[in-house]
Amino acid sequence: MNIKTFRADSLHVALAAVRKEFGENAKVLHTREVRESRFFGLRRRTVVEITAMEGEKASTAPTVHDLFIDKLRESPYDIEIAPSRIPQHLRTETQQDQIDEPVPLGVWSQLTAEQLNPTVLQQNLILRFQHDLRFGGPLRLTDGKRRTVALVGPTGVGKTTTLCKLAAHYKLKELKRVALLSMDTFRIGAAEQLRQYAATLGVPMETVAEPERIRLAAKRLDPYDLLLIDTPGTSPKNTAKLALIGAAIDAVEVDETHLLLSATSCTPVLAAAARTFLSLGANSLTLTKLDEAVGLGDLYRFLKENVFPLRFLATGQNVSADLEVAGPPRLAALATSI
Repeated sequence: MNIKTFRADSLHVALAAVRKEFGENAKVLHTREVRESRFFGLRRRTVVEITAMEGEKASTAPTVHDLFIDKLRESPYDIEIAPSRIPQHLRTETQQDQIDEPVPLGVWSQLTAEQLNPTVLQQNLILRFQHDLRFGGPLRLTDGKRRTVALVGPTGVGKTTTLCKLAAHYKLKELKRVALLSMDTFRIGAAEQLRQYAATLGVPMETVAEPERIRLAAKRLDPYDLLLIDTPGTSPKNTAKLALIGAAIDAVEVDETHLLLSATSCTPVLAAAARTFLSLGANSLTLTKLDEAVGLGDLYRFLKENVFPLRFLATGQNVSADLEVAGPPRLAALATSI
């Protein structure tokens, strides 16, 4: 049994390497995106990794094209009416990375493995996400003016971990002056855990619980470029706690309120949380726990109907690396992951 791992800058190039090594009957065992460190960890890049093995010439095992097409047949994405004629440029495998417009998804299930490749599938999803979804991009900081960002969301979605990731990125990579403020005095040890991380990172931190005191704490941190506020998690049904968080956010006069939701939640749960936290002034969305989710699931429907622009994707527990600015290519990769 000959098994080999291939890495390349794109899925198309990686698949070409698999075909060159094992031929058209190669079996794809695993596909994922990985980060490579270069120059002693100072530079990182994301590459596609495919683990494949040599297949039997007479094998009827599905190829990577079959797997992609089968996956999309069962996908939650809107299926459009297939036109009477399949576009000519999809009848053969193509090397092009860009196409003019999304191919209707209803066409895809009619194409054979020889008529379509994963590069085209991903490009169509990218175009669809660009058209259907809203993306907010990274935090925009202005020299000489503090940006205040509060993180809100249900219990257990990873607000404190995400706050640490944001602090690490803007302190170490963007070289900004970062300060932390914690309102989470409900969970035992939560504020102390964040305080230890703040000390390790070398950033100041304040801990307050009452809304009338949070204004003074925020004032003491006024000279910094970015103030990140960690709020306690709460059930969307806990109106008293929501009111307390809302009063504190109003007292500080935050610039952005980011709602954090878990990618493992179902659409009704996501929608209910979004409606509740909208009342707190939430104006951006971060999806967490994407490393625990299976593909994109039914997130597409929620994101399409959601009023918040999607800002960040949290993809693991590694504070220094597992946070990404959201964009169509990354969502397309999640949607077509095998």
